[in-house]
Amino acid sequence: MKKIIDDINAYLNKELWMDFEIYSINGGFLEIVGFLDETGEEKIKITFENPFAIICDLKFTYEGEGNFISIVDGQKAYEINMEYKVTKGNTIFTISNTDIGTDMYIVAKSIKFTVCG
Repeated sequence: MKKIIDDINAYLNKELWMDFEIYSINGGFLEIVGFLDETGEEKIKITFENPFAIICDLKFTYEGEGNFISIVDGQKAYEINMEYKVTKGNTIFTISNTDIGTDMYIVAKSIKFTVCG
């Protein structure tokens, strides 16, 4: 899973910014799609498989400041586990953004991504 996160961050580090929105969600997956402009052409699709919890806005912007996505561990993971009773086998992901100002977390079994267009 770390390699996938590193690959997502490496791809996004090549971009100056990207707008994201939650594209689709159900019990089996959550898709976040990234766009470079208003034409709506998808550039990256990140899929979280078997999402357990989602603590985030539906639309947000990333401006290349630090890693876009990382795994939460330590005290913060403990606090999220205590508050949301995260089921064993899930991973807590945090997503950086520049226009919301709050922490964003997605708890899911696994993650994958596709570079589009």
